[in-house]
Amino acid sequence: MTNKKAIIYVLAASAVLSTGCTRRQERSRNADKYHQWLESLTDSVAALQEAQKLTEDSLTALYTGVDEMLRKFSYVDNPREVEGYTILSSRRGSYPLTRTGISARIAKSEDFEIIAVLSGGSFTHITLSDGTSTAGSATVPHDQGLNYRSGNLNTVLFSGPEADSIGTFVAKDPSRPITVAYGNRSERLQPSDAQMIAETWTLAKMRKDIRRMELSIPVISKKIDACRRKMEQRKEK
Repeated sequence: MTNKKAIIYVLAASAVLSTGCTRRQERSRNADKYHQWLESLTDSVAALQEAQKLTEDSLTALYTGVDEMLRKFSYVDNPREVEGYTILSSRRGSYPLTRTGISARIAKSEDFEIIAVLSGGSFTHITLSDGTSTAGSATVPHDQGLNYRSGNLNTVLFSGPEADSIGTFVAKDPSRPITVAYGNRSERLQPSDAQMIAETWTLAKMRKDIRRMELSIPVISKKIDACRRKMEQRKEK
């Protein structure tokens, strides 16, 4: 074999070996990617299963907590009112208020509601303050529906996110001094009103959390099933 032929042979052999090595490297990289993908899905399934278990455990605790709290509440279905509501039993006799103050209840729709009353004045919104932070309602115009007058009392019903924020604000520490501004007029929130708001909000929030978690469980289950289907489909290829 001449030197020229030997060189050509060596170059050809090197090219074959190089191609083989490249293919093996590609197969190795693909295998690594597959195992990484499989491990990521396995980890995802494990994490989702843990989230599902934690949610189910939390639900069990919330069910127990709501059952215990409901013993302190009564459901009122007054034909003179639009719909029924849940209210703290100890305050049922003093509702509706006949003085300046705030009450709380849970509507049939499960919404948390604030009912504010001002004697000898009028207002469309309220703002609560403890001296360092505040929480305010939405503005409810006078309409003789949600904002109405009877004698010298102006009563306004608040609901929605702003009412929730008031419930959260009071429940943080109902024993602290809180001032309520009924428009331009300010009054100290009575301790009994603060306690009512705090307990009612606690029950309402627990119910909200239950609904949210009950809806999340089937969503988590679907995600787990989707991950498992992907794993099975890849194995069959």
